Amino acid sequence: MWQLASESLSAFPEVVITTVGIGGHPVSVRQRSPRYDAETGEMPVLMPASVAPAAGPANVLAHSHDEDLWNLRIVRIKGRLESRDGGWIFVSTAFTPPSPEGFKSRWLMAKAMRRSSSRYLAARGLAHPKVNWTILKRMQRQAQLNRRQGQ
Repeated sequence: MWQLASESLSAFPEVVITTVGIGGHPVSVRQRSPRYDAETGEMPVLMPASVAPAAGPANVLAHSHDEDLWNLRIVRIKGRLESRDGGWIFVSTAFTPPSPEGFKSRWLMAKAMRRSSSRYLAARGLAHPKVNWTILKRMQRQAQLNRRQGQ
């Protein structure tokens, strides 16, 4: 059942698992060379003790894109984190294969999210937050400079 999820993940050298810590805050940990089992939908997870994870809902995300943030590829698997034999296991509960439509489906999703957020703000009498484009552009230029300098 999890064969397609396994095949999709195999295109990525690493994934990020996000779950909830014992304090109730989300925690994300990068997993290099994930070992996802296509038959069971399970994956051993290395979680540092300092993260203090808790068993419960979790998801696995893998993505890649070019330097201009185009050619985006995303794989996400919903599941839960379980403690077993002194370690942690991600157990899959749902997987939606990546859309072959690519950009069009992401564009439609972004439009739907914008409408949804507008309704949310309107229902609460809130204005859209102001974006400080000057600072964002400055950060972008600094990141580009750092990349050119190999930092």
